[in-house]
Amino acid sequence: RGGRVTGVPRFAAKPSRTVATRGPSRFRALRASSGDEDETYAPSNGVSDVSSLLTSVADARWFNTYLHLGVFVLILGFIDAGYSRDWTRIGAITPETEQKLRDLAVVLGEVHVVAAAAAGVVASKRNLSVPKAVAKTLLIGFLAFCEVCFKSAPAERA
Repeated sequence: RGGRVTGVPRFAAKPSRTVATRGPSRFRALRASSGDEDETYAPSNGVSDVSSLLTSVADARWFNTYLHLGVFVLILGFIDAGYSRDWTRIGAITPETEQKLRDLAVVLGEVHVVAAAAAGVVASKRNLSVPKAVAKTLLIGFLAFCEVCFKSAPAERA
């Protein structure tokens, strides 16, 4: 196709990152060119491929919306099982299990607070919305922290 990848204009000399697409059985990276067959962009090592893959996953709607929503619902169920006493009353869990869930909820709450503080620091350094990053990490935890770490920064999206 004249030395270019579909969707990449001919005038785009060298892209800032590799675009990851879904191949037949695994992820693969597209190489975009400026029109000359001699001048193509290819990452020099595997680190660039992994970084671009993590960025594309963090930017994907299935990850930052649907997967996070599923984790949030599981967390709500976890808290409900530990604190509502309904599950013990109907015999779904034992009182000992309910107490273990309560103890684990306290520990996970503390971990979420630490992760939220770290997400705030990372978000401010990457020019992302700090309140959004902190709130999402408080509610979701590690996955939201990963999103803050690997999501493309506003300057990279333009």
